[in-house]
Amino acid sequence: MLLKAIKTQVETRLESSLHNRVYIIPSQDKNPNQVEHPWSIDVKSGSKPKVRLPQNTHIITVFDQEGVEGRLLILGQPGAGKTTMLLELAKKLVERAENDLNEPVPILLSLASWRNDHQSIKDWIVAELNSGKYYKVRKHITLQWLEEGEIIPLLDGLDELAASRQESCVQKLNEFLQPGNWSYPLVVCSRIEEYQTYSAQLALNTALELQPFSDEQIEEYLRRTGNEQLGNSIKDDRELRELAQTPFLLNVIVLSCQKLSLDKWYKFKSSAERLNYLFTTYVEVMLGRKYEEKRPSDETTKHWLSWLAGKLIEQNQTEFFIEKMQPTWLENKRYQRIYSLIEKLIIGLIFGLIYGLIIGLIEGLIFGLIFGLIGWLIFGLIEGLITASRRTIQGIQTVEILHLNWKKFLIAELIYGLIFGLIFGLIFGLIYGLIGGLIFGLICGLIYGLIGGLESSEIEIKISPNQGIWKSLQNAFIVGLIVGLIGGLIGGLIGGLIGGSANGGAACIQHFSLRLTLYCNGYIPWNYACFLDYATDRLFLQRVGGGYRFMHDLLRQHFATHYR
Repeated sequence: MLLKAIKTQVETRLESSLHNRVYIIPSQDKNPNQVEHPWSIDVKSGSKPKVRLPQNTHIITVFDQEGVEGRLLILGQPGAGKTTMLLELAKKLVERAENDLNEPVPILLSLASWRNDHQSIKDWIVAELNSGKYYKVRKHITLQWLEEGEIIPLLDGLDELAASRQESCVQKLNEFLQPGNWSYPLVVCSRIEEYQTYSAQLALNTALELQPFSDEQIEEYLRRTGNEQLGNSIKDDRELRELAQTPFLLNVIVLSCQKLSLDKWYKFKSSAERLNYLFTTYVEVMLGRKYEEKRPSDETTKHWLSWLAGKLIEQNQTEFFIEKMQPTWLENKRYQRIYSLIEKLIIGLIFGLIYGLIIGLIEGLIFGLIFGLIGWLIFGLIEGLITASRRTIQGIQTVEILHLNWKKFLIAELIYGLIFGLIFGLIFGLIYGLIGGLIFGLICGLIYGLIGGLESSEIEIKISPNQGIWKSLQNAFIVGLIVGLIGGLIGGLIGGLIGGSANGGAACIQHFSLRLTLYCNGYIPWNYACFLDYATDRLFLQRVGGGYRFMHDLLRQHFATHYR
């Protein structure tokens, strides 16, 4: 099951990566699997000088080399394709594990979720696999896997940690990589600029550095995607050419070229302004693509994604799960007070209802019994006087055969019982609890109708002494059991409400209160999952299992700083 989940995760992320989708958007008949990644890769092992790998060398080849032993560091500029290369490696390792059950299973994890500077990498891996975001593995099983080297950690997002914490994470990784702790394969991804500032380097055997595209590689890429006309524009502008050297940004340029105006491009004075214009154009092009189903307005879409991007950066998260939203995401104390008020109101209503049911039933039962006994005593006295006046005494009628007269039950006794039960419940409910009294009265009416609808007769053939009395006792037990089950069912439902509220119900109430607060203040739509799927279709997000992430951190940064 774990291997299947990992395979699905890897395939989904690869298929939805912008590098592959760029071949799908212009033409549906082009197969992204037939397009090779034109990276140039430099390899550095220890103190040896860098070596350029032959074109189209797959990462699994380096991973398997003697002396590397699967302990790799992948470095590159933002958008250079580090994560895509990691996913390509994971895909090959999944295939191996499928073909040979003795092979270790790759595990994709993001170091951005490492939150405690004192937490060991071992404990963090155990916690992540137990978190349920992608996998839900019991802690003792993960510990066993780590002891026996049955998993291969593939760790992305080192540079997505806060700058002040990245070096602490490197130190913890080095502690984990000590021979006495971990002597098996492990792969880490990081941006090269951040990594070069660390005073300590990761204790891995080999580093792969993804190089920017050359002019020839850009031309080849444009030719394969049918965008040769872009070649001259990119060649003629130094800054556009520098952006195109990054695979991710080259993909953005290709997808945005239909609305990208070079006249506007030349008017911008800074690189930041031009990059912003490129992403703004990309967003407009993606929003302008056809979509058959109902969708939000473009401005609303940008506003919601801007808020989400800002919160992910604020919370130092790269992946978003709807159920993981917290009250800390609320903008200010006013919204937090509104959330708290809604939560307490809902909890108060639910527990007030439960409390009212219990108290109403108890009070209705007690006083119903008291007044019922008095009423039946008076009824018995009057009936006895009438009977005595007739000077006749009714004989004992045993209940040996018991069956339900449905016509009598539905037409006469049930209606009669429910009407008088309702009236009875209303009278005592108004005094001792309206809801409890109503329910108690209806239950009493139902039971009365059920009993009233039962008919009895004697057994025609007697085969044992005192058989009629014993059968009457047996039927009395059956009827008592039925009545008890009805009452027990009601009590069980009330108990279930209480138990459910204590075990998961409170979390649901809190989540609903948070969603309602955010929705009313215009930060999220009502159907959040539907919107996130729409944003995925627009190539703003990737869906990863039950979560979502922006196509790239550069795009997330763009949304976070615009469209507010």
